[in-house]
Amino acid sequence: MQTQTLVQERRISVRTNLLGVAAKISKDGWKWEDIETCDVSDGGLGFIAETEYPVGEKLLLEGEASDFARGMDISCDIRVVFAGEKDGKYLYGVRFLNMSKAQRTGLSIFIELLVTKYPSLLLQ
Repeated sequence: MQTQTLVQERRISVRTNLLGVAAKISKDGWKWEDIETCDVSDGGLGFIAETEYPVGEKLLLEGEASDFARGMDISCDIRVVFAGEKDGKYLYGVRFLNMSKAQRTGLSIFIELLVTKYPSLLLQ
């Protein structure tokens, strides 16, 4: 009897100071707020906003990541997992909730290519 081992490929989650992300968030899909992203990975992102959101809040995210040569759209629900303050504005960490596997893999590859091209973007 042969034994099979299931090996799953797992990409390394790289966090980067991806400044080329234009993004906005909304609670209801009608009123949108532009945000300033401060780090991005394939699992979530950090951003600065003018509005206060509690930890646990579920929001909608629309954005586009670009390095001037290529770009990709990001559209998914997010959940606030960290809230703080920076320079009089609100600082948040959020997790992507319903991002498709294809979109998550695409974002991961996009980030890896960008960090390879511009290593100074990598967050330690």
